[in-house]
Amino acid sequence: MSVRKLLVILFISILSTQDSYSYQVINKLLGSNDEKPLQEVASDPYGRSTPRGTVKGFFKSLAKEDYSRASKYIDIRAFEMYGDSIKLSKSLKSFENSLNRFGSVLPLSVISDRSEGYTDDGIELNLEKVGSAKVDGAYISIFLEQLTTFENQKIWVFSIPTFSQLTELDSQNEQFTVQSEYLPDILSKRFYGASINQWLLMVLVAFVSYLACWLVTYLINLLVTKFWKNYDNSRHGKILKTFLIPLRLVLTVVLLIYVSRALEISIIIRQSFGIVNMLILWLALFMFIWLLADSLFHFGEQKLRDNNKTASLSAILFVRASVKFTLLAIAFIIALDTIGLDVTTGIAALGIGGIALALGAQKTVENLVGGVSVIFDQPVNVGDFCKFGDTIGVVEKIGIRSTRIRTLNRTIVTIPNADFSSRLIENYAARDQFLFNTRIGLRYETSHDQMKFVLKGLKEMLDTHEKVNPDPARVRFVDYGSDSLIVELFAYIYAIDWNDFLAIKEELNLKMAKVIEDSGSGFAFPSQTVYLSKDTGISSHIPSKKTPE
Repeated sequence: MSVRKLLVILFISILSTQDSYSYQVINKLLGSNDEKPLQEVASDPYGRSTPRGTVKGFFKSLAKEDYSRASKYIDIRAFEMYGDSIKLSKSLKSFENSLNRFGSVLPLSVISDRSEGYTDDGIELNLEKVGSAKVDGAYISIFLEQLTTFENQKIWVFSIPTFSQLTELDSQNEQFTVQSEYLPDILSKRFYGASINQWLLMVLVAFVSYLACWLVTYLINLLVTKFWKNYDNSRHGKILKTFLIPLRLVLTVVLLIYVSRALEISIIIRQSFGIVNMLILWLALFMFIWLLADSLFHFGEQKLRDNNKTASLSAILFVRASVKFTLLAIAFIIALDTIGLDVTTGIAALGIGGIALALGAQKTVENLVGGVSVIFDQPVNVGDFCKFGDTIGVVEKIGIRSTRIRTLNRTIVTIPNADFSSRLIENYAARDQFLFNTRIGLRYETSHDQMKFVLKGLKEMLDTHEKVNPDPARVRFVDYGSDSLIVELFAYIYAIDWNDFLAIKEELNLKMAKVIEDSGSGFAFPSQTVYLSKDTGISSHIPSKKTPE
């Protein structure tokens, strides 16, 4: 069952909670009929080819007080008893009055927009139920009937029984009206089929309804806060908070529908607000999903941080952004469909222009693919210290389009994911050990015994330190420098992070200095030694050649 159908069920149940009409319309919406493709139908100048077109055209004609056009949406056989246009106008006015006082009609977005209507609702195929009227606790169904014209066109019109029953109701019941003598003249003027005072009354009812529902949700929150310890910091408390705002909107729609019907506000105004009501219900649903998803993702992030599982943070951030983007796209499409725009045609147009759009947004698509690659391949994660190119810093965010890195200078570098994923990335946070590799120079005056003492002492220093990996841990006299004897130390250190490594390195350097000091030698520094000597000639140890006589 789709989300759209669930929301429609909610709206129908609000319209008539005790009417069998709700059950029938729900069956219509849940049937397989809505899976059928749209069929090509002949164009009707009055838009009566579909039930939705008939209801829309009828109320539009009433709003303009064009009763001649409005009569085109009634079964013409119902007017055989009326011999002139005056009686015709009176009968249509009575029909409208009964709808104002007793009737409720579904919003246009819920009524079928197919030439055949809903065929699996348990009603005759040529009938379509679009509303009901409640009189003295009993319900009268409002039916459209499909007829075939002389031009062999199939059109939908209000049926004869519906028109006759509602017309008779107007003459049998007294009407509740606001006395015009108590209102300024300007408020008695008509605007779009209803007096201005009724439009203002509807706006006032909507405002008061929202205010009352806000008060209800505020009291709920107040009571829960009082009796629920640690409510603000509780995970369930946050979920409840996300539920209160959508609940407020739904309650507002419910109260608005019932109060406006009780005050017998014009059906034209209520139909106009029906679109707004549907949009508010959709908004409430998407707000609930949005806030709930945000709370759950936030809870998941906190759990990962508490368990030091930062590797999964990037995936959660990416999924959260994707979910929100998808919700926005779906909400936008549904909003367009609710206000009556042809979403199917728009999607088809997007498909035709998809190639051109893809070419124009090639870099954006590359960045999106690069972002997915970075997140799932995980060369880095949020919080990792890394290097790419000449930039070194901490990854702060891996988004859909780009990655942000906080550099050592505390600046933010933003790099497109397509570029970032193709770079050579060095992740310092992923290393398990830190390299300790240093060379020291001893004076050339260091004796053989002193050098052996230094090598032994430094090796023991590395072997006995708990943070030094003994395999390998080397100390070697490796070279004769220009001004020193070179000793190299090579080992790996277990450290939590860079700061911890620096602390251990500092400790080793101090111990190293103590070993060299105890040996009696010392660190070399750049120096020059001048040797002064006098040539003594050929050494006496070298035999001389006698010249032949």
